[in-house]
Amino acid sequence: MSGFYVFKPYNTDSNEERIMILKKTAKAVDIAVFITSRSAVEPVTTEEIASGLGLSSSYTESILKELREAGLIRAHRGPGGGYQIRGNPEDISLWDVVKHFEVVHSFDELYPDDGHPMKSLEADIQRHLQETLASQTLDDVAVPFMPRDARVTSMLGQFRLKPLPAPVMPRAPNSVFQLSMML
Repeated sequence: MSGFYVFKPYNTDSNEERIMILKKTAKAVDIAVFITSRSAVEPVTTEEIASGLGLSSSYTESILKELREAGLIRAHRGPGGGYQIRGNPEDISLWDVVKHFEVVHSFDELYPDDGHPMKSLEADIQRHLQETLASQTLDDVAVPFMPRDARVTSMLGQFRLKPLPAPVMPRAPNSVFQLSMML
């Protein structure tokens, strides 16, 4: 029994157009990639995600809830809180995100006749889609983003180094060799 993703049930009497991925699934992938690219320094808030992707806050929150329940992101509460990817983005494939938003159906249920020409065609399409999404990780598609006001010292770990004082030029030469520089 092979599983695949059907996003609108096949119905020969319907004029509905079939789609490969639901809008919600595509937005979930967008949100996961956005969080991956923006959370290197600090967690990303719901408002940053919604405004960055042009989504409403309530729609963004509903997708974030499902991503959190799937164990793909973690939430940090309170001031400075937001969302970050749970684990290493190199280990999370796009398929790991997609499979939490789509329903797995069996081709046997949709096409009881083994000789139906659409059965093998759709199986090949879905297998190719799954393989393609499984081969790409969040780290592969995310573009790192460093905010302008981000402090580099936050990436240095426990060491908080003070800035060096401005160099001071002496008013008189320190040696015979510096005498020519002062003239």
